[in-house]
Amino acid sequence: MHPIRSVIFDLDGTLADTAGEIALALQRAFAEFDLATLPETEVRALIGRGVASLIVRALQRVGSGVDAAEVIERFETHYEATAGSTARLYPGAREGLDRLLGSGVPLAVATNKPRLFTERLLDHLWIRDAFDAVVCGDDRWPKKPAGDMLVAACAQMASRVEETLMLGDSANDVLGARAAGCPVWCVPYGYNEGRPVESLACDRIVGSVDEAAVLVLAGA
Repeated sequence: MHPIRSVIFDLDGTLADTAGEIALALQRAFAEFDLATLPETEVRALIGRGVASLIVRALQRVGSGVDAAEVIERFETHYEATAGSTARLYPGAREGLDRLLGSGVPLAVATNKPRLFTERLLDHLWIRDAFDAVVCGDDRWPKKPAGDMLVAACAQMASRVEETLMLGDSANDVLGARAAGCPVWCVPYGYNEGRPVESLACDRIVGSVDEAAVLVLAGA
């Protein structure tokens, strides 16, 4: 195990609870096609593999044969209005970021979310300036579970991949870290498509971002 000298964070489900915004955009998109509404609890269980997967599986749940591409287009329009409106940092997220920043640890975000929505969310949460690198789903790299985004974040931080921790909440994060060669820890409260975090082959489960920060700085 190499020492951890930098940290990459997933965004949705790790740093921020965004399910309410996503569920509202989905509700508005479905309303345009006269489709039944899914409760937020069900939407939470669909988050984790990107917008296309979310929409396809949501349509399956309501038994609709509406063209998914049309729904995706309308969802993205509505999500532009809801992104960064009600999302909140998870308990311990701000404390953990502050703890790492105070010790000079380089930090990055790697998210499959498009840059427009990512930057709006980071601004809404007042954490954009915390990161040396922000790598998004519509940048030029393949999305997680490929490892390219994490390698790109390491390059932007001038950090070695094997000394950079990936902190996430889903299989995409674990697979991306494995592909890149990063150690990976997971939080238990995110959007792992309704599956328990214990089902992920991560190196460690931590209760919060702040707990992760304490362990990183302690060299654990």
